[in-house]
Amino acid sequence: MDDGIGETAWRCLGRRGMLYSECESFDYARLAPGASLDGRGRDEIEEVWFVLAGEGTYLDAGSGARPVHTGDLLICPQTARGHWRAPFDTPLELLLLAMMPASISRSLPPRAPVS
Repeated sequence: MDDGIGETAWRCLGRRGMLYSECESFDYARLAPGASLDGRGRDEIEEVWFVLAGEGTYLDAGSGARPVHTGDLLICPQTARGHWRAPFDTPLELLLLAMMPASISRSLPPRAPVS
């Protein structure tokens, strides 16, 4: 993706069919300096974000701006609405673990790898 500010990268590291779990996906994102990323690209999921490298801001519609740094972990419930912003001078690298909320996963049949 190129937002005009610089290159932003997104890589899926695993998807639900590969993981045999309540995990929707496991993703890597790199925001170019000055770029932003909507944190809610998919409905019906809960998110765990880990800041791999850099500093930036997570802007939550309900609680405002939260500065983040390398090593920070943010847990966003299904109802969270926010987005990420990288500073104008350095990139921001993130890992995302997207999971189905318990209200959905409880109604699904058990999943297990096929031998």
